[in-house]
Amino acid sequence: MKRRQFLSICSVAGLAALLNDSSSAFGQEPLAMAPDDLRGLLIIDPHAHPEQMHGSRRYDPTTPSLSMLKSAGVALCAFSAVGDATFFRGGSGTPFNDTQAQLGRARRLAEKGELQLVLGRGDLQALKPAPDVPFGLLAIEGGDALEGSLENLDAFFRDGVRMMTLVHERDNEIGHNQRSDTDGPLTPFGAQVVEHMNELGMLVDVAHARTATLKSVTEVAKMPIIDSHTGPFLPGEEGRGSRRLRSWQEMEWIAGTGGVVCTWPFGFSGRRSERTTLRHWAAEVMRMKSRLGIEHCGLGTDGGGGLPQVVEGWESIASLPALARALRDAGLSANDLAAFVGGNVVRVLDRCLPM
Repeated sequence: MKRRQFLSICSVAGLAALLNDSSSAFGQEPLAMAPDDLRGLLIIDPHAHPEQMHGSRRYDPTTPSLSMLKSAGVALCAFSAVGDATFFRGGSGTPFNDTQAQLGRARRLAEKGELQLVLGRGDLQALKPAPDVPFGLLAIEGGDALEGSLENLDAFFRDGVRMMTLVHERDNEIGHNQRSDTDGPLTPFGAQVVEHMNELGMLVDVAHARTATLKSVTEVAKMPIIDSHTGPFLPGEEGRGSRRLRSWQEMEWIAGTGGVVCTWPFGFSGRRSERTTLRHWAAEVMRMKSRLGIEHCGLGTDGGGGLPQVVEGWESIASLPALARALRDAGLSANDLAAFVGGNVVRVLDRCLPM
């Protein structure tokens, strides 16, 4: 896709006007901004667990609070419940009920006026940089919460869920996860889930999905998909280390749907190279831009997700200005930075959400 075409497609109707006269993430003119200046940009985090909503008792300093989201200027953040939590820490009854209880924490924030929920494309028009009341996208990490029932998927949708990660830390009725000893395509039920999510207007997230499961999602999906928190294997380390990483082929499959691969602050070392600093992270984004196109690259922090290690210089979403500076130092343009921190995810949401 030509850059001029991409910048045109990224214009969600009416949204550019909300980004004031200083030029928007979706405009044709270069953005005038300092290397670490994120003002005027839509910042979107499509995977996080704000306010410790998953109920884990383990302290995670990366967990974003509402005040942290506001201070960081985040326009929209996913509020992700963990759909397979009952299998690992116990919980209140069934996976469905436990997930509903987690989501209830975010719903109560919305009822008190401390959070604005995005339910459809119309709500995207209200997004603006650094809102006084942040926007939230109700999400589920792990389709285990469905308990094998499309009726439960309908129930979650009625209750405001607009994104679901199909698998998490275990194989389920939908497919295989990246840490599994086995692999395979979507199950027949899994294919029905993807099709029904497309029909309802829910964003399909393939984070944690193993290769064959991911491939079959791209074959079934009629809408763009995302991997909300991952990264490519280190150069020369393909197939080694964390199973949570993606090959270039896998990421190209995601991009082929019109989707976005979101990179996270996970810090680790391989045999020949490492990813332990913001500079390494920025260099990774530049490689992804070269291989996939910047329109398929995004940010996903997994804040509150219990990462065993994060890159040096990253403490939480509040560290985003430092990452922006590293990206600009690595050669990322201002318009590309705007696309990376939120513009690309807005484009996908505008395709997938209901009217």
